[in-house]
Amino acid sequence: MTEHRRYKKIVVPLDGSGWAARAIPHAVDIARANGSELILLHIFRPPASEYTPEIVLAGQDEQIQQAREQMKQYLIGLRTELRQENFTVRTHLTEGVGVAHLICDFVNNENVDLVVMSTHGRSGLVRFLFGSTANQVMQCAGVPVLLIRPDKE
Repeated sequence: MTEHRRYKKIVVPLDGSGWAARAIPHAVDIARANGSELILLHIFRPPASEYTPEIVLAGQDEQIQQAREQMKQYLIGLRTELRQENFTVRTHLTEGVGVAHLICDFVNNENVDLVVMSTHGRSGLVRFLFGSTANQVMQCAGVPVLLIRPDKE
């Protein structure tokens, strides 16, 4: 009898915040139960990306490079911790604007089976005006999306 694993690849989008990291234990539990590969994904959105040429001219390019490198080291640290617990883990850092759509592009191109991500707890008018990355991912990802409320353990 062949073993059927429902979730072979699980993506955890991370933005470097503690709120986003709350999704990791949930993804780990599902990965453990399914023998899944975990993919820690970050979409690097340069600050004021619409003004990138002006930022470079203003000498801010070094700060952007430093922020990118800090995120890379954060992902590598998480990957190392999870590998020490015998998980198959990889990281992926993509750069651009339109975070939700970049997450969905990655999910759909990589044949991911599940997205586990934290909401950022926005509600009411703020969420209505700006939308929610998690909500947008739910709309455009062709796979199940497990949303973790960051205010809940």
